[in-house]
Amino acid sequence: MVEIRNLSFQYASHTPVLRFPDIHLKEKERLLILGRSGVGKTTLLHLMAGLLTPKEGLVKIGDVDINTLSDRALDRFRGRHIGMVFQNNHALRSLTVLENIKARLFFSGKSMVDKDIETLLGQLQIGDCKNQKINELSVGQLQRLGIAMAFVHRPRLLLADEPTSSLDDLNCATVLQLLKQQAEKNKANLVVITHDKRIKSAFKNVITL
Repeated sequence: MVEIRNLSFQYASHTPVLRFPDIHLKEKERLLILGRSGVGKTTLLHLMAGLLTPKEGLVKIGDVDINTLSDRALDRFRGRHIGMVFQNNHALRSLTVLENIKARLFFSGKSMVDKDIETLLGQLQIGDCKNQKINELSVGQLQRLGIAMAFVHRPRLLLADEPTSSLDDLNCATVLQLLKQQAEKNKANLVVITHDKRIKSAFKNVITL
């Protein structure tokens, strides 16, 4: 369950206050947040992840109001319960695909047997490159690795920042299907922010900022 209520944010005292709509998602519900560049989509995503502190308002994941947590407790909660797919890949370039996955598990404080890791990589069609370094991967493989790293620790909430906007129609549909499949498998809420209106029809819940 995800609940957002009376949420606002201000970057500096001389900048406008950004105000966001209330959100309530039941278990496994998905949400698409549309909007042009500059309206605060990524800011909202970062507030939901606890990467920014709101000016006012509530961000609740499960039964936890994340803004009541200490910095250390919030880091621990985020590592265990939130997955993020970024516009730019954040994998460690000195490590292989498999080593990146294991590092993500280590920092989340969770574990997974090698067989299950390989199953996940196979589902995302990157099992054959598990021993390759990051600079040896294609753009599509990097995107699939980003999804794997977001899901491998079985988060309650997956946040995806413009996951399809730079893709052609075929790869857009593929990435979106992978996100939905993994969210369903993990019984996780999926929230996608984008200006890519091609994926609007794939979501029942849509908010436009």
